[in-house]
Amino acid sequence: MKVLFVCRGNVGRSQMAASFYNQFSQTHSADSAGTYVERPGQTLLERRRERPGRSFVVDAMLEVGLDIEGSVSTQITNDMPGKYDKVVSMAGRQYTPKWLSDAPNYVYWKVRDPMGRSYATTVHARDIIRQKVIDLVQSEAA
Repeated sequence: MKVLFVCRGNVGRSQMAASFYNQFSQTHSADSAGTYVERPGQTLLERRRERPGRSFVVDAMLEVGLDIEGSVSTQITNDMPGKYDKVVSMAGRQYTPKWLSDAPNYVYWKVRDPMGRSYATTVHARDIIRQKVIDLVQSEAA
């Protein structure tokens, strides 16, 4: 199954989810995007260098053995949902375009945005996302 994970800035939750999905499904069929991307094309490593001490996602993922520093931020476009079997969004409803939430393959996961918060908050979000992705992969296999 092709899955697109979406969050607001495509620098945290959606990047973690896509990485976990690709690991647990043993595929490369998940991508990520954001509804309001500050710098499309920027890697998480580049972002981390610009924001020392404010971007914990790379470290939180390294802690579980996944290196996502080379992941690139992508702005979602209205043609993207149709290219995936499922679009899982964690972007707050106020940051979600109607065309996205109206897509027939759209699913919403409520996961608090850890951006600008503590490392512990980032790890908590990571762990919630990890379990949700495991549940998704297991439901596909059933």
